Amino acid sequence: MATQLMYLEDFGVVACDAAVVEIKDAEDGRTVIILDRTCFYPRGGGQDWDTGSIRSDVALFNISEVRLDELGVVQHIGSFESGTFEPGDSVQCRVDEARRNTNTRLHSAGHVIDMALSEVAPDWIPGRGGHYPHMSFVEYAVPDGTVVAEGLVQTIQDTVDGLLGSAYQNKLMFVSKDQMPKYCRHVPENVPSNKPSRIVLYADDFGIPCGGTHVRQTADIGQVTVTKIKVKQGLAKVSYVVAGIN
Repeated sequence: MATQLMYLEDFGVVACDAAVVEIKDAEDGRTVIILDRTCFYPRGGGQDWDTGSIRSDVALFNISEVRLDELGVVQHIGSFESGTFEPGDSVQCRVDEARRNTNTRLHSAGHVIDMALSEVAPDWIPGRGGHYPHMSFVEYAVPDGTVVAEGLVQTIQDTVDGLLGSAYQNKLMFVSKDQMPKYCRHVPENVPSNKPSRIVLYADDFGIPCGGTHVRQTADIGQVTVTKIKVKQGLAKVSYVVAGIN
């Protein structure tokens, strides 16, 4: 049975109660805990996994990695600090909030840059991104012969600043892939099938098919600085940093 992904339903969920479904050994000697539901984000979409803890009255499990398998089951990978669990045990989950906040701000900043590019360069088609403290970027397929015009970085920066200053409230919507074009400028072919189909509305009218964690309003991201744009082999890579993180 697929794990209920509580982070899809709530911008700020960092704790929840759950039931233990299974306990098994990982190939590297660590332990895998399967729960009926989870507030922990598994790595994917260019965003890193959550860490944190799962505890019961008699045991404490520290999470070092979270993965989502092809069947929609979340694997909480780590080790017991004390005690152990049994299937059916009631447990309490707690996310490391500092790490979650860092990953969420970096991820959300990438989407604000995408909003800016939809105005500045609407023919650039969004692709993959990386939203990590050591490497933050969003990538676009661009028309043949595209070059980085003088002043483009500053134009994007000015647009990003305006979007962040507007402090837009974001919204979550669960829709089918067929409905996504009504809300989204671009819908990728590879929308994941192992979790519920969701879009995030930034500024009420900019839809993003995305299963990651997001800020509740754009002002929560902080200052975003576009550092450079590199065009190579039909792809434009827009790199950025977020104040206090990168």
